[in-house]
This record gives sequence, C-alpha cells and structure tokens, in this order.
Amino acid sequence: MEVVQANPPDSDAEVAEGVLTTTDFVDCYQSHYGRLVRALRLGGADAASAEDIAQEAFARALVHWRRIRRGSNPPGYVYTTAFRLLQRAQRRRGLPPPPAPPPVAPTELSALTAVAVEASLAAMPPRRRACAVMCLIVGLSASDAAAALGIAAGTVRKHLDEARRDLQAACGPPA
Repeated sequence: MEVVQANPPDSDAEVAEGVLTTTDFVDCYQSHYGRLVRALRLGGADAASAEDIAQEAFARALVHWRRIRRGSNPPGYVYTTAFRLLQRAQRRRGLPPPPAPPPVAPTELSALTAVAVEASLAAMPPRRRACAVMCLIVGLSASDAAAALGIAAGTVRKHLDEARRDLQAACGPPA
C-alpha cells in the first residue's frame, strides 16, 4: 500500500521514488483489522456495519498515519475512532433491539458458554457493552477505553463491574 506524500518525510528511509512507505500501517492493519471487526460486532454492529466502520477507522488513521505512528498506541487510535463511529451510528438510528440469540444445537459446554456470553452482551445497554468489549475482550485498560468512549475511567470501571455481574449471571457460577 502506498500513499503519495503531502509533507516532507521524516527520514530518507521512508522515501522510495517520491512515495511515503507505509509498511508499519500495513502491519497494523493486518494484525488488528479482524480483531476490530469482532470487537465492533460484539459492540452491537451487524457484520456489514462492523466491516464498514473498521475500514473507515483505518482510512481515517491512514490520513494522519505519520503523526499516529509516533504515538504510544497507534492501534488504540484506530479502536477509538471505530468505537466513536459506532456510537455515532447507534445514536443516529436510535437504540436497536438486541439481536435474538442464535439457536443452541451443540452440546459442548464451551459452545453453550459462548452463546450465553453473546446473548448477555447483546442484552446490555450500549455503553456497558462497549466497556465490556473493549476491556474484557479486546484487552484495553479502563483508561484507554475511557479515552476511546469519551467518558471517565471510573465510569468504565463501574460499567465493567455491572457487565461482569451480568456475564456471571448468564454463564452461571464458576465450577
């Protein structure tokens, strides 16, 4: 993937025949795109919307990549952008009803647990679900999730406590 440079490059190593190389962007895209789409799906987006939002977030990041890549967490910028786009889309169309859980056919305990977790996430309010997905599934810290969602870290921790209770109630006590 190549981007025509608008500003002078940071170093001569970045220039190849007048084009800014973006191998670090490609690496970020390849390693985080699938995880971001899954996180957006768990955050309440349907499959097509999750892919559209993830692509839009990466496109926006590419425009400012030279600045973003110098930051402490370039993928965090993409996740923040994606979840803000998701929140905007959810506000525009109102709160959608949670999707119906898929039919349960397998007898494996892990499959039943996965279905229970997905159903529990779908039933959560959007902000609590976003906090749970970002912290418990994606692995962001409460402060990173707070920055991404534009809320206080204490609010994220409160939503995480409630989400953990919801998930424990859905999955049952540990054996």
